[in-house]
Amino acid sequence: MADKKVTALTDLGNNIAAADLFHVVDDPTGTPINKKIAAEDVFNNIPSWLGLKQASQAITADGSTATAVNVTTAVTEINATSATHSAALADGAEGQLKTIINVSTSGTNAITITPTNRRGYSSITLNKQGETITLLFKNSKWNIFAEGNGATVNA
Repeated sequence: MADKKVTALTDLGNNIAAADLFHVVDDPTGTPINKKIAAEDVFNNIPSWLGLKQASQAITADGSTATAVNVTTAVTEINATSATHSAALADGAEGQLKTIINVSTSGTNAITITPTNRRGYSSITLNKQGETITLLFKNSKWNIFAEGNGATVNA
């Protein structure tokens, strides 16, 4: 395979397996050495912070329109400065994490989030700026992974 360019290789798509290998150049600023690493080892041993560079979904509450929190971005920011807001959340992909943040600048207008399929609660309310909820989609249901800064989970 040394006679192929990386750009000429077949694209694996989303069929990556834990045993698949990545090519790594170890110590690129010192004495570079070619090495390999399994995909499972890459994702189980990330040696630095993990950032989400993707743009957030931004929703501005108007008090009359219910919106859908998308499942295509990792973060949704809802601004309820002017009005309350109702948001639905469709099913995600198995193992998906979704964070929703109340970014309102003033007031206490409630944001109510109701996932289609959920485990152990009926809805989530974010009442003020900075309240957050992070959900994990597992076994066909949204599960609460973390509540932040006063988010309310409704039974």
